[in-house]
Amino acid sequence: GRIERLRIGALPSVAPALLPVALARLREGWPAVQILVKSAANAVLLDELRAGELDLVVGRMSDPRLMGGLSFELLHTEPLVFAVRAGHPLALKPAPVQAVLDYPLVVYGEGTIPRHNTESFLSARGLALPRNALQTLDVAVARALVAVSDAVWITPLGAARSELADGRLVRLPIDTTGTEEPVGLLQRSEAEPSPLRAAMAGLLREAAKAQGALPARKGTPRAAG
Repeated sequence: GRIERLRIGALPSVAPALLPVALARLREGWPAVQILVKSAANAVLLDELRAGELDLVVGRMSDPRLMGGLSFELLHTEPLVFAVRAGHPLALKPAPVQAVLDYPLVVYGEGTIPRHNTESFLSARGLALPRNALQTLDVAVARALVAVSDAVWITPLGAARSELADGRLVRLPIDTTGTEEPVGLLQRSEAEPSPLRAAMAGLLREAAKAQGALPARKGTPRAAG
């Protein structure tokens, strides 16, 4: 018979927190399905979703002009965090945001929402992102670099959640209120119904809820014109 295939797109900052458990459970119920996971910037993922090259995306809302033909269902919101290794000088006592700029920074690439939020956060405090900040979408590289150096990683919470939970990384006590961004499930509005896609969507909702990030009232899928 025909091999079923599911093509999933996910932001690098979102995938570590939501995808592993959902994918493991999907495999239990659909052992023969062929699964492809692509990690890329939000704009790339939405373009490929709209073109039918991906079946669903775990990402963020984009400019309304770029959301035509897509629906967005809120899964959770997450703020930026400043993450460092355990024992980092800044983790030993409270320090102002200005002090962070004295250390190497790891940030997301230009054109991404986390990068925009990082620059806006600093600008609101009269600060600017140093030009020599290391830029990467690869969360594995960012985690590893921060773990072996005094670099400070400015990242959405989901990308560092497990490392912060087990103490491998430490969240600096910097108030990042106002940097929260919605993360959601995006699909083509006119896509044919698919039990496989529906199963994965349900597992992603459960994964978001399990980590305590789902709002009290779940966002309702809505088409964006």
